[in-house]
Order: sequence, then C-alpha cells, then structure tokens
Amino acid sequence: MDTSKLISLGLTEAESLIYYTVLKLGNCTVKQIAKECGFHRTNIYDILEQLKEKGLITFFKEGKTMKYNASDPNNLYELLKEKEEILDSILPDLKGLYNNSSDEIQVEIYKGVEGMKSAWRDMIKEGKTLYGFGVKGQLREKLPVFAEQWLRDIKKKKIQYYGIYTKRGNNPSYYTKIKYVSEELSGPVATFIYGDKININIWDPSLVSIVIKSKLVAEMYKKHFNLLWKIAKD
Repeated sequence: MDTSKLISLGLTEAESLIYYTVLKLGNCTVKQIAKECGFHRTNIYDILEQLKEKGLITFFKEGKTMKYNASDPNNLYELLKEKEEILDSILPDLKGLYNNSSDEIQVEIYKGVEGMKSAWRDMIKEGKTLYGFGVKGQLREKLPVFAEQWLRDIKKKKIQYYGIYTKRGNNPSYYTKIKYVSEELSGPVATFIYGDKININIWDPSLVSIVIKSKLVAEMYKKHFNLLWKIAKD
C-alpha cells in the first residue's frame, strides 16, 4: 500500500508507516513493529501514543508483554469528521480576519500539484461562469484523475464553461461551448475568468497558478476573452 495516501488524510509519515505496519501484523509487540518497519523502538512508543490519541491504535497486556492492534480503519472517517468540525468552528473568525485584511487587489500564487488543485477548486467554490482561453487540455494531461473530478463537480453545480482552445479533438467531458483559434496562439499558459477573479495557469516547466482578485482586472480580461471569442471558430 502507498502510505502517502494516509499522509494526505492528515497522518505524519511516521504515523502512516506505523499504523500500516500494525494493521498488517495485528496483535504485535514494539519489537515486531521495529523489525518490520526499521524504526527505533524509542520512537515507535511515541508514535504509538500519537496514534492512540487519534483512536487508530488499541493495546492490551498479554502476560508481561504489551501488544498493539490497529483500530477499525473506518475510524479514519471519524478523524476527518473531527477535523472538519474544528474547521467549521473557527472558519467564521478566519474569514473575518481575511476580509478585514484584504486589499482592493489580491494576488495569490499556488505552486506544485496540490497548489494547482487548490486554485482549480476555487473556481468550483465560487460557482461563477467560467471563461477560459489558451486552453488545450493541459489539466487533463497533467492531472488526469483530478481533471475528471473537477469536470464532474462543475457539471454537478451547473457552472457554465466557455472555452477558447488552441487544439482540436479530445474535448473535455463537460462544457457549455468551445471555440478554437490557431495553434500559433498555443503556449504553456491558460487563463480563466470567473466572477471578479482571474486564474492564470502556467503548466511548464513547473505547475504554477496565479489567482488575481480584482473586479477591474477581471473586466479587462473578460474584454480580451470576448475579442478572442469573436474571431474563434466553432
């Protein structure tokens, strides 16, 4: 199993490996855990305590020997639910601070795979009509699984999506209308306008997404989109 998926659920790298090891061995001692995963026994005790606090590890004494077992993996759902409840409780205060500190123009830069995903999820969260240009299926090429999830979600929220593509064929699974311009205008950058935000995606040589929040700037980009839309072909 790829323990990195457990890390994405909020466990540390060490917690993920120890939890997976205990789950695999069942009713095991610290000595057995150490032999299986290569961790020092002293560190394993600390990690087991952390996992016990998260409700993911149980323990019992067999004679003079302490043994450990993994809790039902469904407890991971409870862990996520607990974090969601904590976030819900502090979100109003966080939003208040965010709104009070916001300038007229906000610029946020997201880097890497997870950063790019966060930027694209913002389009879904805003729920506004999407206008994209310089598009040639970069998201489906770089992040195919996430791309299908994203397209599914904008369809579910009934978000209209107008795209100006520089490459024909292999259209996305969901869109409102697509037009095409010459491949000479193709490049490593795609731009999306939604509400008062602009998402500028740089796909090569590394993944970078620049999100600008400004009503004035968004209006200017929308005018640029409208000009391209007039000359683009079905």
